[in-house]
Amino acid sequence: MKPLLRKNKHGEQEINWICLKENCPENCCGYFRDRLPNYKSIKGIQHDEILILPKEISSLSNKHIIKKKGNHYLKLKKNRSCPFFANGKCNQFDIRPSVCRAYPFYIDLFTGLNIDITCPGIRGGGQG
Repeated sequence: MKPLLRKNKHGEQEINWICLKENCPENCCGYFRDRLPNYKSIKGIQHDEILILPKEISSLSNKHIIKKKGNHYLKLKKNRSCPFFANGKCNQFDIRPSVCRAYPFYIDLFTGLNIDITCPGIRGGGQG
């Protein structure tokens, strides 16, 4: 099994991860139903919503954005999938929201920086 951490060319530790992009066997978008079953909502923030930052609003179609409690989110489809997820890929990859760009990394209020180890790009995209 490849290690989660590796040393870069400067001898510093870094996370052994690479985005597989179009070669990814499992897209990081897709369906949000049961995505993070152990997470609970904190002060109304749902972990199955895609937050849109104010600077990102103008680049995305208004028909896909909803405003709720002062924040903007992508309006998910009835099946809980992202509106930009089509044919197994993101059709807005170049202008996707910051939260999507950051995946598989995310910030947790209590534990800090986390990584979704189910991402196929973890450990350099190799097997194991």
